[in-house]
Amino acid sequence: MLTIEQIREGLAQPGKSQKGLAAAMGVDNSTISRLLAGKRPMRAHEIPVILGYLEAGSTAAGGRARAMPEIVQIGGDRFAMLPVYDDMVSAGPGLEAEDAPPSYRIAFRVDWLRRAARGNIGDLVVLTVDGDSMEPTLRQGDSVLVDMGQQRPGQKDGIYVIRTDGGLQVKRVAVNPTNGRISVISDNREFYPTFSDIQPDAIHVIGRVIWLGRQVGM
Repeated sequence: MLTIEQIREGLAQPGKSQKGLAAAMGVDNSTISRLLAGKRPMRAHEIPVILGYLEAGSTAAGGRARAMPEIVQIGGDRFAMLPVYDDMVSAGPGLEAEDAPPSYRIAFRVDWLRRAARGNIGDLVVLTVDGDSMEPTLRQGDSVLVDMGQQRPGQKDGIYVIRTDGGLQVKRVAVNPTNGRISVISDNREFYPTFSDIQPDAIHVIGRVIWLGRQVGM
């Protein structure tokens, strides 16, 4: 079910506006204002139009549209229910990701997500790390929050989820400013090699890791 809170969150994303939604629905701006204020009911035939507008321009790897996560109100705070995919990213030789529904969802404060992410909170997913190639930074079983809106590594290295011939992996990635070639680095350098001078089209960047969670004792 589409809620007013989800519409508000969608309109707060870059490139979205109340005026743009009004144009997509074929109504005037005051109609959207009444809708958001709860003074006008949302009609069934309008829901696909609203979703289409809010999701346009936000696509997952492979070109599929990503919907805004459910927003829930707890006390005076709003939380986004982000999807969690277990055992989907390898910090080792590589793990092939299947097109599967999320294992479950986890709540993150919306105001924190706005500070941590660069764009649409619909671009955020939580993945579980499998392997030891990124130790001590990332460990087996860690949860990582990935911003799939950040798919262009810069000169300063960052930790990214990438797709290679070996499947999905989490690695440190940097771009050589001179020739544009990419370096893929494992933090556990004693046991895993660094790959430099890689053609940019040899890997597909899924997104940047912006947060990690770890169970105590792991």
